[in-house]
Amino acid sequence: MTKIANASSTRRPSLRRVRNAYDQDAEEKKLALIAAAEKAPPRTAAALMRLHEDLLFIAAFPGDLKSLRAARAALAKTQVWVRLLPKAARARLDDSGVAGSASRHVFPYAIAKWIAARARGEAEIDWRRFEESPAFDAVLRAIARRAEIDAFESGDYDARGWTALARPKDKRSDLQWIMDESAAALTGAQADELWSMAEPPIAWRLQASKWSTTRNILPKAPVVLRKSLRRPPPDPARRIAEPLSGIVRLGRRRAKEVIDVARAALSARCREVVAISNPNPDEVYWCDLGEGVALAVIGVAPSSRLSLETNTGYILISNGVPIGYGGVTPLYRQANTGINIFDPFRGGEASYLWVEMLRAFATIYGVKRFIVNGYQFGEGNTEAIASGAYWFYYRLGFRPDAAARRKRAAREAARLAKPNAERSDKATLKALAQGDLVLDLPGFDARDAFPEAQLATVSACTSRALASAGADRKSAAKALARGVAEKLGVVIDSLTPEERRAFTALAPIVSLAPDIGAWSGAEKEAVVGMMRAKGRRIERDFAQAAARNERLFRMLARLRIAEAG
Repeated sequence: MTKIANASSTRRPSLRRVRNAYDQDAEEKKLALIAAAEKAPPRTAAALMRLHEDLLFIAAFPGDLKSLRAARAALAKTQVWVRLLPKAARARLDDSGVAGSASRHVFPYAIAKWIAARARGEAEIDWRRFEESPAFDAVLRAIARRAEIDAFESGDYDARGWTALARPKDKRSDLQWIMDESAAALTGAQADELWSMAEPPIAWRLQASKWSTTRNILPKAPVVLRKSLRRPPPDPARRIAEPLSGIVRLGRRRAKEVIDVARAALSARCREVVAISNPNPDEVYWCDLGEGVALAVIGVAPSSRLSLETNTGYILISNGVPIGYGGVTPLYRQANTGINIFDPFRGGEASYLWVEMLRAFATIYGVKRFIVNGYQFGEGNTEAIASGAYWFYYRLGFRPDAAARRKRAAREAARLAKPNAERSDKATLKALAQGDLVLDLPGFDARDAFPEAQLATVSACTSRALASAGADRKSAAKALARGVAEKLGVVIDSLTPEERRAFTALAPIVSLAPDIGAWSGAEKEAVVGMMRAKGRRIERDFAQAAARNERLFRMLARLRIAEAG
């Protein structure tokens, strides 16, 4: 076995230097370095975090079974190593998701409910950091019975005191009890609204939790050993346009396992994606990207759907280990997206995987243009500026959506291509990180570009149309739906209840096309198909149907608020 160089060595071996190398010498070094770390555990938070990241990388991208087993065995000791740190050092690990640390965050209701159910005894309302509010009183008031109201309103008890008085002395935490009682007393929408207004912080003490970043792994995930890390193709756009085969929609049981892993990966790190917080277990697509890596695309619950967009989230998994996350939002023939690789897995094969992920999105939704908003590469995002995220997208063919920024980016790219060029400074990156980056696939028609800001105009025009249809908004919506149905030749009563609700919800938007009654039969059929699809269990059908409605979306893209008067 390779020996470890002594501490005086000017180039002391480290896992960071060898973790993504895959020859026999590298594997031996990994084993020796892991063994050395176990004998002399890290003594600072920074050193522990660095070791933890390297062990996770090896678990996600293993070169052989011995180093994989060694990495997993060392990860199992993380909680013990954390306890050996001084209290101040342990605190610096908070919000990282590492076993033995704590994650403190104002979680949305769906995630708070999930944590309370999955992590029993680990999570509690962070009473010490909670400034009680009338909004939280409303949550407790919904739980209280009539006979309890006098004590509740007396002022003798604060929220924590009343909770301690009212809840049974069982093994549940205050959080779990409040969640159980609110679920019984309120609808999901009511509980979500009250919780969102109250914003109670939650302290999640992960300890040896299976949901910590240390232990969170998808059950029954196959293990694939690596010989190398893959690199992106020379023509990313052409590759992305090639359909990705082998995409399957998971059954509910496996879908729920994937959703649990995705929720844990984000929540332990205090991050959120709407579709992962509010998922549809009937719509989870598993996309095999090869070498043990898979992309799981998660549809949003029907109650959280948008009008013209299809809001989805995703989790990127390698050998069962979550390595990245994000969202993709198809709109007509384009999709807004971005990639977030978790810290331990940077420096891997993110560029290659991003291309394959875009292939999956294009295959599932039928889009021809991808848009990345400025925040992903630095607009108001110091982390993205520091990492130079702009050039990650630029090297893969994304370009600024404005001519002036395209010219500036081209000049800076030419400078960086010169020998010994210094990296872009922060001022340059901040100037470039304005607006959007776009990637057009072969065959994209510039006339199909739909500015995202136009959604606000469409919404405003919809409000004007509803106002013009009658003073009673509910009746106005029904009237618009009847009018649109008549022009499209649809009998509303023939639709399923879900389709009818979706048709009524989209009718005010469709009504903005005043000449729709004169459209061709094929165009009308496309609109009806899209409206009905919005109410189905699988929202992908809506996204694909929307991409076929050329006349409608080109009209909406040209719409101006004055036209709805």
